Formats: sequence, C-alpha cells, structure tokens
Amino acid sequence: MPMMGGHHAISGTAAWLALAGSVPVMGHAAGLDLWDLDPAQVVSGAVVATGAALLPDIDHPSATISRSGGGLTKAVTRAVSTVAGHRGATHTLLAAVAFTALAVLVNRLDWQVRVPVLGEIEAGAALLVTVMCAFGTRALKMVEGRLLPWAVGVVAGLLVAAIAPDTSIWLPAAVAVGVLTHLVGDLLTTDGIPFPTWPLVVKPPKRMASGLWQRSGDIAVPLLGDAGSLREWLLCTAVTAYAVVGMIGTLVAEPWVLGI
Repeated sequence: MPMMGGHHAISGTAAWLALAGSVPVMGHAAGLDLWDLDPAQVVSGAVVATGAALLPDIDHPSATISRSGGGLTKAVTRAVSTVAGHRGATHTLLAAVAFTALAVLVNRLDWQVRVPVLGEIEAGAALLVTVMCAFGTRALKMVEGRLLPWAVGVVAGLLVAAIAPDTSIWLPAAVAVGVLTHLVGDLLTTDGIPFPTWPLVVKPPKRMASGLWQRSGDIAVPLLGDAGSLREWLLCTAVTAYAVVGMIGTLVAEPWVLGI
C-alpha cells in the first residue's frame, strides 16, 4: 500500500523547508536555501508543498483530495482512477512535470482582482495556494468539516498574495517538491511506484522479478514496509518535528511574516 495521506502532506512540508529554508537550529542552518527566498516565501511555499504532496493521489477515490471538495473532487478522482488506475500515471515523473507545468501556467495567468485592504492580487497564485492549503489542512486534520478547510485556504491564499506576491519561482518549485516527495514516499513502501521512464515500462525477466523490481515493472525500495507501519510512523514523527521547528523558526526569525 502507498504511504498515508497525512504522512505525505507533512513530508511535503519538511522537504520544502529542507530545500528552501535557512533558519538556524542549534547553530546550524536547517535548510539548503536553494532559491534564496525571503521568510514569507519560504512559509508560503511550505503551505503549497504540503498540499501538492497529495496531488498524485488524485487517482484514488478514497484519498484526501477526493473527500476535500464534495461531489466535484469525488467525480474527478473517480474519472482519473478509471482512466489511469490507482498508483499509475499520476505517480510518475511525467506527472510531476505535468503538475508543475500546470502550476506555472495558472501562476502566469494575467488575472488580477482587487480585494479590500489588500488591493490588487494575482488571482491565479491565490487560487493555487487556496486549493493546496485546503488539501493540506484536511490531510493533517488541522481543521475538520467540508467547508472549514476551504475557508482556511481562502484566507491563506489572500495572505500569501499580499506577503509573497512574487510567485514566479517559489510557487511552481513548491508544487514540484510536494509531488516528488509523494513519489519518494510511495517508493519507500512495498507497492512502490511505476517505472521511472513511464509510459515506457521495462519489466524484469521472470527470474529477476523481486520486491525491488516487480513483475509489473514497478520499482520499490521498501524501507518503510506497508503503509501505516511502525517504521513509517517513526519516520514521520521525526519529519513532523523537523517541519514544526523549521516553520516556527522561520516565523520567529521574521515576525513580520505574520504581520506583527
């Protein structure tokens, strides 16, 4: 089975902070600061990466994404599942490219709206943040119900549009990081993910098939075992601690991110 939804989400948060963050922890930088982002962009990207880490499961009718938007998201996930099957096309490197390209496209739409107090904002970026935040908060069980995650998402989208308006780099990067983190998470379980060159799939000779390179052509490095295993919980406990320290450290270092 693939990794659990909440674990995917927090892994996306942690992966983003590890790559984009730079907050010092015990005298050492806790992130690689790859894109030289300011704290507002780091926090905003963490929100997006959290939700984006759930995107590959758009092919699963029982996944968090399916339950997040009522009948609409259920219909979309059922349709994708019918066409692609679960843990198929959407769990590939090609899908990661497609999700990122879609984020770039939406982000570049010349679609501005005027919001009271905030003024003009980029609606495409705000929409992406809203959706990713709604998915992420639901997966992490930070809020309950059908409408509250979306209310939180709208607030996050508007705030991000105000405090981190230059989304050209961090927003598509956060989507890419989130999706790739999901693929790595599933790779570490027994079911694995499709062959890296999908749709060109290389299947092993019958005698060479194993849990690492399966008869279907899927590959796995099952260090975590099945979904929900003790190993997965232990890893994600450590990942959660890192994500919490990274987020708090970024906010404390630059309190103006919260407007204080």
